[in-house]
Amino acid sequence: MKRKISLIVYDFDGTLVDTLFDIADAVNLALNELGLRTLSRETIRKYVGRGVEKLMAQSINGTEYTDLPQAVELFRKHYSGNLMNHTRFYPSGREILDHFRNKKQAICSNKPEEFVRHILQSLESLDSFDAILGGDSLKSKKPDPEGLLYLLDRFQCSPEQAVLIGDSPVDIETGKRAGVYTCVVNFGFGDPKEIALVEPDCSIGHLSELKDLFH
Repeated sequence: MKRKISLIVYDFDGTLVDTLFDIADAVNLALNELGLRTLSRETIRKYVGRGVEKLMAQSINGTEYTDLPQAVELFRKHYSGNLMNHTRFYPSGREILDHFRNKKQAICSNKPEEFVRHILQSLESLDSFDAILGGDSLKSKKPDPEGLLYLLDRFQCSPEQAVLIGDSPVDIETGKRAGVYTCVVNFGFGDPKEIALVEPDCSIGHLSELKDLFH
């Protein structure tokens, strides 16, 4: 049976939008500027999801470089100039946003809000969302449920009528801590074994499957 919902909250990177190549390129441009070794996309993929600071902290880990704020600043510089070189919606991303246009739809990401907004603006989809939260929009980042609880309160929605769609254990933990139904996409950046351990309520292999799960 389809689950009745009134609010859909999406993670961003690895869930709605495939940003991996542009993130990885910006990380490596920053590392190169610092005179450090570059990393493979698959390595960087494992670092995405907990915010820019964690991304760069892991990227410089194992080197003698310790100035994390500068590394973050360089990443932001390079990423802001290369947001849309390869970034695209995952298949059926636009279709799903249109299909659920009668619901409240929001983004809850650990990515800086300005980057989320710029990408959605470039994809001509900013108007599809009733709210956009980035990792710097509130005091805390996921898996702290602050952002999700804020959205539930803002839209006067009970946890039972909301779903959080993400690609990582961070998203599933966030949803569970807020009492919200969780759906994981298995094409994103998250590690399948780690995701299985946190036991999402459901999983999908394609965004179009959301139409069969929720109404």
